[in-house]
Amino acid sequence: MKLTIKKNNAGFAEQIQAYRDNPESPEVSSEEEESEASDHSDDESLDSEAEAERQFKTARTGVAERPKDKILSMAPEEITYEMVQKKLEEVAAARGRVSSLDRQDQVEMLTFLFGVAHGAAQKIEVLVHKVTVIFDMNNPMTSPMTTANWKTCTSSVFDMMALVAANPSVSLADNPVENDRTAEPAADEAITVWGNPAAFLERLDDEWTGSLKSTDPHTNAYMDRLRDEAAIMALAGLVAEYLEGARGNGDGMIKEKTAGVALRRMDHIYYKTEGVYGATRNMALAMKDEAADANANADANAEPAGDAGDDEAKSTPALTLPASFDLPEKAAGLMEELAATVYTNGNDNQKGHAVLYSVYYKSIHDDFYGARDQLLMSRISEQTQQLDITMQILFNRTTAQLGLCAFRNGLVNEAYYCLIELYGSLKVKELLAQGMQQNRYHDKTPEQEMAEKRRQVPFHLHINLELLEASFLTCAILMEASNMAMYGAVGWNQRQSSKPLRRLLDMYDRQTFLGPPENVRDHMTAACRALATGDWKKSFGYMSALPCWNLLGQSKDVVLGLFQTKFQEEGLRAYLLAHAKFYTSLSMEQLCKMFELSERRAHAIVSRMIADESLAGSFDQPTNTVVMNHEEATRLQKLASQFADKASVLVDYNERALAMRTGVLITDEDDDSARKGPESAGRRTRMGGRLPGGRGRGRGRRFNDRSGGFVADAGFSGGVFGKGRRGGGQQRDNSSFMQLGRLNGGRGGRGGRRNDRNDRND
Repeated sequence: MKLTIKKNNAGFAEQIQAYRDNPESPEVSSEEEESEASDHSDDESLDSEAEAERQFKTARTGVAERPKDKILSMAPEEITYEMVQKKLEEVAAARGRVSSLDRQDQVEMLTFLFGVAHGAAQKIEVLVHKVTVIFDMNNPMTSPMTTANWKTCTSSVFDMMALVAANPSVSLADNPVENDRTAEPAADEAITVWGNPAAFLERLDDEWTGSLKSTDPHTNAYMDRLRDEAAIMALAGLVAEYLEGARGNGDGMIKEKTAGVALRRMDHIYYKTEGVYGATRNMALAMKDEAADANANADANAEPAGDAGDDEAKSTPALTLPASFDLPEKAAGLMEELAATVYTNGNDNQKGHAVLYSVYYKSIHDDFYGARDQLLMSRISEQTQQLDITMQILFNRTTAQLGLCAFRNGLVNEAYYCLIELYGSLKVKELLAQGMQQNRYHDKTPEQEMAEKRRQVPFHLHINLELLEASFLTCAILMEASNMAMYGAVGWNQRQSSKPLRRLLDMYDRQTFLGPPENVRDHMTAACRALATGDWKKSFGYMSALPCWNLLGQSKDVVLGLFQTKFQEEGLRAYLLAHAKFYTSLSMEQLCKMFELSERRAHAIVSRMIADESLAGSFDQPTNTVVMNHEEATRLQKLASQFADKASVLVDYNERALAMRTGVLITDEDDDSARKGPESAGRRTRMGGRLPGGRGRGRGRRFNDRSGGFVADAGFSGGVFGKGRRGGGQQRDNSSFMQLGRLNGGRGGRGGRRNDRNDRND
């Protein structure tokens, strides 16, 4: 209650102080009393009406209306430069100590002060305080700024930049500047005012993005909010022009600010195709024409300005674009110019963002080789673990678009290896920041969930996941169909293959009832099974029936035509591998008719298979046939092949089990290092028994150049914690062995010792 009374009495400080100085009112004459009575009788009627209106508003809103500041009721010609400056100091002193209702009153007062301020410098100072007060009205970590406040703030920044451009003598500084003037400065006097337009631009951009995230993307409100992007781009252009002109002021941070503004401009262009960019440009030009017409009508029908707090609509002006704003017809040149600005003036983090923006832009414009070369030269892919989360998300989105670009160009292998990193992790939504997946084995804290929600990209930046998955699975099918036809389902699973595709096929095989395909995965598994048997028409029919290919736009027919040819070629390979053992000869004319390929192309495919020894056959030129050379493997050869496959699987399992127990995975290169000479054969020890009850197994070898043999250099180490298995190192010369490892009652390993060197190893 004391705080409320203190805030309420702040506007009546002079009257309260006067009463405290003289509590008893002086005696007045009868004439004065009569005159005062007549004046009071006239004022009482007005006060009663105002009081009745105030009570009505209080009953309607449930909030008591607070009395207006005295300066709002004064005539504009009565307000001096010193009075405006005093009010600005009060607003600055009250930052962080007032409620949202008080900030709204401050916005109304600052709007009024902007109309009565003296000189451009004071007007800019009023606008800066107005923008900061609006920013303080909400917490961006919890909720975005309202649309009305955002438009008011953006209009204020536009007015600020216009005043700065029209008055070269006024400059802006990042740090607060003390202003002790009591009179209006001269027009040509150099004045520095506190203000940071680059920071204002970043905050407005972040608030606009947050507003899009909190809006339903399937409503008209989202589309209306997207129209405000043109205002951000126009404001970014004005700020960039101001920073270019302010380079001579000696500000050390001017380069980083210039790079930051250029990066913000790239952020609103890099994801736009030519059609989307053209629509954005036309909309911006239409908004600029509407603003010019509105200003002309306003000048023709100008009226005297009234009270700024009377009409709520006046406090939210319409968002207009400056007449100097323009966008080039093609965005490629603008992107290159902005990227060059970032490369010249930005830090490492800003340069990395600019590279990824450029690669993303080239990818959506089907320049695969240019985008790939730029990404490889930047070497960002080699240090993804050291990047911050925002850049990691941008890198994942760029890689996804690069894979889609390769797919549209018919590059199967390149598209597959670009997308395998995303689909191998089973967290595509989280990697692309397009949603959150619930994991029953891992519970996230509320802070983690809030941070992850803030990292989500707006809906208009989403990459269609169905198109992405269909492209990846199509490439996987074309790469693995021949292997499935050659080795069968069992043999194919034991070899290196596409794990996401193999997982889908396993789920497909475990189903009890197989109905018609419904989603992307059903279509792709059915297409894979059909192509493995050589039925390319059925396989391509499943693949081309997906509705997500409509997102390719005008290039849909071209892309599907490219992949129809690839399905025909892979179908021919799969058919020959799966059914060649049932034929003695195959007519090339019949093969060309079955797979609708030219004779030259079919001949090239079959010749390549014969050269790779994947097809046992030869060409018979007179009859234009492929003669099959059936060489049945003997029983011993079949058993040897099966034994080799099972032995390789067993070795792999043993190595993985050893790696899980010891934490060290020994490869064949390590075993071969001892045979290459003394300089490459170092002392190696496999440490074991680190856990209670664990077994220590290790083997060390050293090249002995004197005796020409191998000498045991280090024995097994065991029994570090608990009981470990004892090991021994063998030595060809008659060296003694020493018992080692006496920790915790465990049985130690035996290490070899050379007599001539007398070194011990444990």
